[in-house]
Amino acid sequence: MNSEMTQRFIRMRLAFLFFILSLPAFSADLKVQSRAPSGKTILVKESWLLARTAIIVCDMWDSHTCKNAVTREGEMAPRMNQVLTKARQDGILIIHAPSSCMAAYEGTPARERAKTAPTAARIPDKIGEWCKQIPSEEKAIYPLDQSDGGNDDEPEKHAAWVKELESQNRNPKGPWLKQIDVLTIDQTKDAISDSGVEIWNLLESRNIDNVILMGVHTNMCVAGRPFGLRQMAKNGKHVVLMRDMTDTMYNPACWPFVSHTRGTELFIHHVEKHICPTISSDQFIGGKPFTFSDATAGKKRLQILLLGDSTTEASIPKKIAPDEPQFEDTLRTLLAAQPTLPFCDVYNEGQSGEYIRRLLDTRYDKAVKRKPQADYIFIRYGLNDMARLKDWKTQFPKDFRELLARLRQDHPKAMLIPMTVIPYALDNLHEDINALIKQIAIEEQLMLFDIAPRYLAELKKGSDMLNYRRFPLSKIPENLRAFATPYINPGTDPQVIVMDNRLDGIFGHLPGWAGDRHPNLAGYNVIADETAKWLGAVILSQTK
Repeated sequence: MNSEMTQRFIRMRLAFLFFILSLPAFSADLKVQSRAPSGKTILVKESWLLARTAIIVCDMWDSHTCKNAVTREGEMAPRMNQVLTKARQDGILIIHAPSSCMAAYEGTPARERAKTAPTAARIPDKIGEWCKQIPSEEKAIYPLDQSDGGNDDEPEKHAAWVKELESQNRNPKGPWLKQIDVLTIDQTKDAISDSGVEIWNLLESRNIDNVILMGVHTNMCVAGRPFGLRQMAKNGKHVVLMRDMTDTMYNPACWPFVSHTRGTELFIHHVEKHICPTISSDQFIGGKPFTFSDATAGKKRLQILLLGDSTTEASIPKKIAPDEPQFEDTLRTLLAAQPTLPFCDVYNEGQSGEYIRRLLDTRYDKAVKRKPQADYIFIRYGLNDMARLKDWKTQFPKDFRELLARLRQDHPKAMLIPMTVIPYALDNLHEDINALIKQIAIEEQLMLFDIAPRYLAELKKGSDMLNYRRFPLSKIPENLRAFATPYINPGTDPQVIVMDNRLDGIFGHLPGWAGDRHPNLAGYNVIADETAKWLGAVILSQTK
C-alpha cells in the first residue's frame, strides 16, 4: 500500500470513528436512589434504554411569586440546561412543561408535537388532574408544613418584589409568562405541554417507559401536577426525580423549622421513601451534584451540636418510629416555639455505646470537627465511661478535659455545656457520675445543665413511662408469642421492642419486661423540653 492510500485509509477510519462517537448512546447506567422505611439509603444500578426515556421539565418559569425562588431557579437553570443538552444528544425526549404558559408557544413545532401525538390506547383515570397523594403516602407523616404557600421571602423584600412585578405589568399572584430563557428549546426535537393527557399520549406513542422529572417545586408542582411524579408512578411509568435539579416551596418559619435547604432534603427523602427513586445530574454530565449557594440560605441560624451516648442518639426510637419527630427535631421545634429566639439547626451526634475516649480515638473528626461551626455544644457522657474505664474517677475527668480542649480549638465560638446523665430509675440516680460532672464544670468554669431533677420528677409520675420495652423473644412463653409477633425485631437474638406500655397487661408479669431503661419518645420529649427551656433562657440572656 503506497503512502497516499495509507493516508486515505487512515482518514476513512478516523471519519468512521468520529461518526460512531457522534451517535446517541443506546443505553445508560444510572445509580437510582431510594430509602428504606428507616431512612437508610438504597442504591440500585439500572440500565435505561435512552430511546425509551423522557425528561419532563416542570414549571421552570421566567418569574415567580417568591423572589428567593427566582434566585434559586436562576442558579440552577444553567446546569439544568447542560443536562438537557447532553440528554438530547443521547436521544432522550425533552418535554418542557411550563404550566399556564402555553399561549407563548402556540403554533411552534415543539407545541404541535405534543398536541398532535396519537391518542393512547389507555388513558389513565384522572391523568388530567392534580394528584396530591398516592396510596404509598397515606400512612406517612408529610415532612413539611406548606400551608402558608411556602414563600420564604422576608416581608420587606417580598413587598419590594411585588412592586417590581407590578412595574413589569405582571400579576404578583401568578407572574409567569413562559419558561426561563436559560433553558434551550429545540424546536426540531423537543415537545411543549402542560397537559397530563397530551404528555401521556406523547410518552405512549414513543413507547417511553422511563421518565425523569426536574424543575420546581418538588413538594408542589413536580410531585402533584397531572404530569408529575405521583401520576407517573401510579400509572406504571418508571419515574425518577433528579434530586439536585429541583427546589421546594418551603418557609423555614413553618414546621419542622429547618433551613430551606434542609426542607428540600426532607421532602426528597419523602419522595424516595413513598413515591419514586431519585438520581442526580452528575450521572449525565459529570462533576459534582448541584448545590445552591449561600446567597439562598436565608438568615443565619444558630448551630447546636449534641454529643453523647445512646441516651442522646435515640437509635431505637429512630428505628421503630422513623417518621415521627425525634429528639433533635423536638428540641428544634420547641426552640422555634419561643418567638423571641432565632431559628436553630440541631445536629445529634450521639452514638450508642459511646464513651469519651472512644469518641476521641475513632470518630471525632467526622462527628465533630467537620461539623458547621457550633454556637452551643451539649456534652452528655458518663454512663458508658463508668462501665468501660478501670479507674473511671481518674480517667473520666481526664478524657472530659481533653474533649473540652479539642472543642475549644475546633469550635472556638461555641458555648460548651456539660450535662448530667439521666437517672434511669427512681432507685438508680447515678449520683456519683453527676457529682463528678458537676465538679468538672466548676473547675472548667462552664455552665452546667442539670437534666437529672426534671427527669426524676417525671419518673415519679410513673416509673416505666419514659422507657421503651426491649425483651428477648426467647423469654416470652410460647402460648403468648402471638401477641409479640408485630413487634419482633429480627436478628441472631430476636427482640420484642415496644415504644410504650401497650403490652404491659400481657407481658408485665415477666421478670425484666420493663428492665431496659433507655428513653422512649416520651422520655426524649422530656429531655428536649427541659433543654429548650434552659437553652432558650441562655440565648436570651446573651442577646440582651
